[in-house]
This record gives sequence, structure tokens and C-alpha cells, in this order.
Amino acid sequence: MSQNHNIGNAAEDLIKEQFELEPSLEQVVWIDSDKTTEIRLLEINPETPPLESVLAFYFPPYEELPYATHIAEIRPEAWKKILRHEIPLPEGWTLDNYKVYFSASRLPLSTDATTSSNSARHSVAQLY
Repeated sequence: MSQNHNIGNAAEDLIKEQFELEPSLEQVVWIDSDKTTEIRLLEINPETPPLESVLAFYFPPYEELPYATHIAEIRPEAWKKILRHEIPLPEGWTLDNYKVYFSASRLPLSTDATTSSNSARHSVAQLY
């Protein structure tokens, strides 16, 4: 990853790398994308073992990625349950503002990232 001190560009570079490293990824969701001090990602991967909760792993900032990063990997069914508020996100995470990323090979025909809250802001993006 090239050095990039803009959190938006750094997050998108990290997301692109995740798609390259994990071909089975279906989506990556950048949670609370308006935050300016850390990156929170949900990786939706059908090969992830089923879990009853969302466990995020912490990665401290380093020279090439100067933002604290939290990454949780979940199954597609868990993402649907999160959107219906049936499974909680890690403490402090919300769906108030999130972005959903797909690789070009997995971009959905419909880009309606549905959520049960009309006040939530979200967007859908294709990376490559």
C-alpha cells in the first residue's frame, strides 16, 4: 500500500487490497465512514465460519496506513441480520453512515443497500 494520509483514500486502498488478497470476498462495508481517526470494515465472505456475534480485530496505525483499523469478517447471512438489527455491531459501531464496496465481478444488478433505518446514510461503490 502506498503511503496515503487521506483517510478516505487510505480506506479505499485497504479495501482494494482486501479484495485482491481474498478472492471469496463478496462485499466490504466501511462502517462509520465519516470518522476521521480510524477505519472500521466489515468483510462479507461466505467462507467465514458462522458466528453468533461480530468480532472485530484491531490493527494499530503504522507508517503506510496511519489510521487505527478494525476489521470483522462475517457471512452474508450475518450482514442481512445486522441490517435488520438482529445481530449487534461491535460497541461504538453504527449503521448511521456506511459505504458498501464490491469488486467489479460481484457488483449487484441492483445497488439498493437496504437498511431498516431511513435516517442512515449509505452508498454503494465499485472498486475495480
